[in-house]
Amino acid sequence: MRVSLGCTLFATAVAVYALDDTIGASIDAQGVTQLYGNSFGRPGYNETYDYVVVGGGNAGSVIAARLALGGYSVAVVEAGSFYEITDGNRTQVPGYNYVDTSTQPTGYTPLPNRWSLFTVPQPGYNNREVFYGTGQTFGGSTATNFGGFNRATEGTFDDKWAKEVNDDFWTWANVYPAYKKSMHFAEPDFSKIDPTLNITFDPTAYDAEGGPVWLSFGNNQGLYGPSLEAAMEASGFDRLQDLDAGKLIGFGTAKATLDTRTATRSTAEAFLQMAAKGSDIKLYPNALATSIAFDANKKATGVNVMSNVATSTQLTYHLSVNKEVIVTAGVWRSPQLLMVSGIGPADTLQQHGIDVVADLPAVGQNQWDQPSMPMLFQVSVETHTQFIAGIPEVVAEQVGLYLNNQSGMLSGIGAGQAVGKRPRHHHPESHLLTPAAFDKFSLSKRANFSASTQAWLDSFPSDWPDVQIIPMESATYPGAPDDAFFMLVSASILSPKSKGNMTISSASMLDSPVISPNWLEDDADVEMAYATFQRLREIGSNWNSSVNLGEAFPGATLSGKANITEWLRNNMIQMSHGTSSCKMGTDNQTSVVDSRGRVYGVTGLRVGDSSAFPFCPPGLPMSGAYMFGEKIAETILEGN
Repeated sequence: MRVSLGCTLFATAVAVYALDDTIGASIDAQGVTQLYGNSFGRPGYNETYDYVVVGGGNAGSVIAARLALGGYSVAVVEAGSFYEITDGNRTQVPGYNYVDTSTQPTGYTPLPNRWSLFTVPQPGYNNREVFYGTGQTFGGSTATNFGGFNRATEGTFDDKWAKEVNDDFWTWANVYPAYKKSMHFAEPDFSKIDPTLNITFDPTAYDAEGGPVWLSFGNNQGLYGPSLEAAMEASGFDRLQDLDAGKLIGFGTAKATLDTRTATRSTAEAFLQMAAKGSDIKLYPNALATSIAFDANKKATGVNVMSNVATSTQLTYHLSVNKEVIVTAGVWRSPQLLMVSGIGPADTLQQHGIDVVADLPAVGQNQWDQPSMPMLFQVSVETHTQFIAGIPEVVAEQVGLYLNNQSGMLSGIGAGQAVGKRPRHHHPESHLLTPAAFDKFSLSKRANFSASTQAWLDSFPSDWPDVQIIPMESATYPGAPDDAFFMLVSASILSPKSKGNMTISSASMLDSPVISPNWLEDDADVEMAYATFQRLREIGSNWNSSVNLGEAFPGATLSGKANITEWLRNNMIQMSHGTSSCKMGTDNQTSVVDSRGRVYGVTGLRVGDSSAFPFCPPGLPMSGAYMFGEKIAETILEGN
């Protein structure tokens, strides 16, 4: 059963206007006619813009909106459509992210708003071919992920990013304002959630005005909290006031990109809505960028586009640029577009008959990811298990809470949320804290690692966590009893040594790239995975047995390092957190772009999404992509 909610069709009403009597038009406060169609380009017609942004996702929407609001003409070419059209209310309602995820069969079922990409067989995952879901819609992966949010650490930027790219533009002092700029932070709404819950935050981590994307604690918090908080403390985790203030090692209450007024997902699409109200922005939905054009001086002059790709009425046309082409097509599609356009390893390009514009061997290399493992516990408190199973009375109750009070299971992401209760006689300024959790391997754990693994971990900043642990209420398994409840506790490795790569299968963007994240390829990651598995069991052992009724998957009978390692190879998953396939750096042999996102060897071309990160920062990468979009827009508007 799905909630029946009226959806505004963003494709026909991209901006929020007060409707006049004429459908598709309105009169603004100055008496000027506003036509919704003005926000859309005309497929099949050649046009010229100051900037063409390829990819209307996480970072691309930010860059396009900031440039358009800065007075430039901007086109956004997006291969997908609008999630309100293609997925009904499944994307807008936060709780449905778990229904889609948890009910996927063993075989692949195509999901809306996502590229249908599979890895090649992964040796580290016992040669499994793994579905890799990235966004194919306006809003990109902000419309397809779980919505969890946290920022990276101060040392990530001061001790690693800025040093690796040799540019203080990327120090913490310079990225922290950009992190804040995109987000509108909403304090907990205790009329919707238990007012005794122990939720804390640092008000200085947010701007009063903020941006168009809502960031909040949601309108639903799980009952598992108090007992899991105690387990975290017993396992040696320190409490943090906020996960967005530059510190991560410890545990705290996770936030999500949710609008608490309506209990709906807030995505990067909000930037496009904002820009459509007062700028010269043109959106091209269902439009695939097939290649970038260059002149004789290797300056990008525009983008070749195909609309209606999946139909018999395909339209091809060219969008020229006065200034730049900005590629924000994601971790796999951004390097693919560069390669089919003649930028990449020369031998690969020549094999596919592509003229070499710039020989850049690092295109498609250096891909970072965060391999993840699941552990399932049966618990005595209510979770989302019975809702996911479709128990009619449970579904009816939760639908009612959502529609009538914007609360209940559908109103939150159900992961990493508030845990403990506030202390008696609490004061608002002295609340305690609660999980997701970030762990750094202890000295005793590290002593079991090889010398090379220890050296690898020593190369990271001291405040960089090695593991992220997220509790999730969206837990069940085939054949689970109807009267039982389960919790999934997942852990992701944040300092992986294995690096992935991609290449092209042909000279056409119509063909899928060949992708290989290479999870657990390096022995260091196998060592870290085993230690992380042990850490999850340690947390489970410290979890009050009146709530934690036992490990359901893989189950306590699994033991021995060899058996556990084999289980990990067979059961670890991906989080679609890939970055760095168009790496930022200081030279054109190991990097693709310079410290401002400009592609080496050509002019007028920039990469502005997380594929240009020099590495994957610790934690959830969505926040970093918003920040990166703000910084790339900032440097362009400053004239760089």
